[in-house]
Amino acid sequence: MKQVLFVSNGAGEDAIASLIIRHLPEFEIHALPLVGEGAGYPASARRLGKSRRLPSEGLLRESLGGVVRDLAAGLPLYHLGQLRLLRRIRRDYALTVAVGDLFPVAMAGLAGHRPLLFVGTAKSIWHHRYSRGERAALRTFADFVLARDDPTAQVLRQAGIPAAWVGNAMMDELESTGLFRLEPGEQGIAVFPGSREAAYRELPRQLEVYRRLLARGNPIRAMVAVARSVDVERLARSCTGWRYRARSESLGVVGELERTEAPAVPLVRGALGDVLQHATVALGQAGTANEQAAGLGVPVVACAPGGESHLGWYRGRQKGLLGEAVVVVEEDLEALVEAVERLVRDPEERRRRGAVGRRRMGPAGGGKRMAAVIAQMAEELPIRPETPA
Repeated sequence: MKQVLFVSNGAGEDAIASLIIRHLPEFEIHALPLVGEGAGYPASARRLGKSRRLPSEGLLRESLGGVVRDLAAGLPLYHLGQLRLLRRIRRDYALTVAVGDLFPVAMAGLAGHRPLLFVGTAKSIWHHRYSRGERAALRTFADFVLARDDPTAQVLRQAGIPAAWVGNAMMDELESTGLFRLEPGEQGIAVFPGSREAAYRELPRQLEVYRRLLARGNPIRAMVAVARSVDVERLARSCTGWRYRARSESLGVVGELERTEAPAVPLVRGALGDVLQHATVALGQAGTANEQAAGLGVPVVACAPGGESHLGWYRGRQKGLLGEAVVVVEEDLEALVEAVERLVRDPEERRRRGAVGRRRMGPAGGGKRMAAVIAQMAEELPIRPETPA
């Protein structure tokens, strides 16, 4: 059985890799998460190296403080160890797949991994195009690029880089399984606290927004999507004033948060499709989950210091990629309440913003089509990418 190595750099990238891997049963899959613990990879993928969570959790560009803390925690030595590992195993694989931005491409490329396929999730002509230096790196290291969208693939091909768009794996497997139902007349609010340490600070604020929306007479029901990297019990303990009722399930509804004046809030893991298929609006501080919501036509409300006029790199990148599918307001409870309420009460505005999200993210089925290209490269067959209908 041929071996394929996935190299990724973040929780969202790990999850995207997982959606591709499930369509590659004919290969032995190994995974090297460069950032974080790789919790998003399936059990069938053998994880390599010693994973650890660094203080910045991969968001080095957000602040100088994050850079300093990561350096103090041994970031250079940590990545040097990963580079040495990649160097040792460079001849073990029929194909190496880099998922994310240019960092995994550079790591695998400098270690001598060929052939190398790049699944580019972070950059698009919509925001932060690939720079001249990045295009040069792709020409040097990547044998083929699966771009985030078709216009970006066209630009890369014009620059002499073999590239195609076959869809977006993020939009796969988001169907509802009938896990729960809303009451007639209720509108669902998907809540995404995120996959990083900040989730334990974000959810209490998001639940306070929910409580205030209920107090203003909005017929809504919140549903919290809990990332695999987040400790459910710790998350529940962070929500002062809410009672936690645990469930025995490890997937699906893993618990509920209750208080007298609000309907019970399900905590859902591994069933994002159920949350999104019932959602009218998303209140999200996540990366991938925000984009998945937008792709299903669910407008997203996020917050950041300064709102849309002073966006940092992370939320600014997301706003650039999703356009009007995401609304970014100040880190202020009333601003969040008003932004969500406007969308809850204005179906035409929801449809308008939802159409933008669907257009920016593209249709489902990308994971299977990406896997087909990966299999062709691993088997040294002609590459025949299938364009979405």
